[in-house]
Amino acid sequence: MKHSSGHTGSALVALITDVLTGEPLSLHRTWITPTGKADLDTPRLPLWNHTTKGGCIRLWPDEAVTYGLGIAEGIETALSLAWAYEPVWATIDAGHLSQFPVLPGIETLVIAQDQDPAGMSAASICARRWADADKEVLVTRQAANDLNEVLMEVAA
Repeated sequence: MKHSSGHTGSALVALITDVLTGEPLSLHRTWITPTGKADLDTPRLPLWNHTTKGGCIRLWPDEAVTYGLGIAEGIETALSLAWAYEPVWATIDAGHLSQFPVLPGIETLVIAQDQDPAGMSAASICARRWADADKEVLVTRQAANDLNEVLMEVAA
């Protein structure tokens, strides 16, 4: 597929569902090339005129989420977290991560925190909500902005 910017690549498409009900909300598209995310102004886009409020991208099904859950802003970071902890879901962005609700039956939440102001604030807000509900919360703190960048550096 050739984009208007001249880049050749494909789109990674993921279903956005309501965090609490699992009902479909939208599709999330990330333009990718053979070497990673496409160099575009907006490499990630939900479907136009669809809500993502209260949504997440379930990278593991509900049945796999028993005692604990890992979350991250983006799909790439969530999949990087899965090398150490699973199941994982992507919250789409920092705004959605900050609003991620306490889920019944989940005792441990692992947050792959992005090391930027929005990511750190979102992780702190979410972690506080879960800790106030007497849940165990673990938050990553890596030198790079996110876990995906750490793994990409190690692989290089």
